[in-house]
Amino acid sequence: MDFALNTEQQDFRRIVRKFLADRSPLADVRRVANSDPGFDPQLWSVMSEQLGLPGLLVPLQYGGSEASPVDAAIVMEELGRSLAPSPFFATAVLGVSAILLAGDDEQKNELLPFIASGKRTVTVAFTDGDRAGPANGTAMQTSRSGAITTLTGTRTQVIDGHHADTIIVVAAAEDDPPRLQLHLVDGTATGLRRTRVETLDATRPMATLEFDGVCAIPLGDPITPATLSQLIDIANTALAAEMVGGIEAAMTMAVDYAKMRIQFNRPIGSFQAIKHRCAEMAIELDAARAAALYAAFVASDRSEELPLAAPLAKATAAAAFDFAASWNIQIHGGIGFTWEHDAHLYYRRAAADKVLFGSVQDQWLQLADRIGL
Repeated sequence: MDFALNTEQQDFRRIVRKFLADRSPLADVRRVANSDPGFDPQLWSVMSEQLGLPGLLVPLQYGGSEASPVDAAIVMEELGRSLAPSPFFATAVLGVSAILLAGDDEQKNELLPFIASGKRTVTVAFTDGDRAGPANGTAMQTSRSGAITTLTGTRTQVIDGHHADTIIVVAAAEDDPPRLQLHLVDGTATGLRRTRVETLDATRPMATLEFDGVCAIPLGDPITPATLSQLIDIANTALAAEMVGGIEAAMTMAVDYAKMRIQFNRPIGSFQAIKHRCAEMAIELDAARAAALYAAFVASDRSEELPLAAPLAKATAAAAFDFAASWNIQIHGGIGFTWEHDAHLYYRRAAADKVLFGSVQDQWLQLADRIGL
């Protein structure tokens, strides 16, 4: 399999990188992350109207670009590099993938054109934001009266859950035995209470959602645990690409500072200990990028290898990001520990991403289980 990006994809990367560098520098990232919505609606509007990013994975018949997961990975990598807060991950990756996997034709026709145009944002409320498992969805109580389904329960760690227009909730359908069902909930529904919570990584806002008899619409038919696992694999593939961007940004920041900082009349980058750490960052970056691209290409080919490639990519990228972000702070010395310096933004993102949708250990255990070890 050739992991090289074609000319169009390389041009697309340059366009997205320049756009984010111009429109979302780290100074703006800090300001936007601390705002009420947690993202810049104007930036999202430009991303939608000029770049068409929300509709990247949406089929042409619904007004999207019908691009591949590799193209989505390119955007995620550049978002990870810039740390630009946006609804892209929750809406264009999680939301669109869930609708394509489970929705019926009528629901796709109703939802996807608005998502592709950037007029509707979506998120997915898993069980405590984690991975697929036997208990996923069972904590949410569902009741059905005729065609009306209501949800009662709580979901935590919902990405962009405080502002998303539509929430896709994983819950157990009222069957015997219970089956997993995705439900559509309007963000303004009666009985829904949404509270943004303070997290380690302010650049990826999360919320706690409380459902008290909230009306919901089943998204297609009940799904199997395998379908939910596929959705998580897609999420981890995109997340791995995002972390690759963060690794490269942290490494670049560290190398640039090592060239500039003079100690004992020499740049600190000339010291063996600093050289070795920067070289290790480059090695970790190459490994993470290879694993992330492998997973993205596998997802593009709809290969049966995705259940193996996704946890591998997530585990590799998460460990590498943690290493690069930590040593970026160490190489900067005292200034790297200050609130004013940007190094901690990448450290916080690395620490948060490491446990999102399953820790590094969880990913290796899941991979071992899937290959029958």
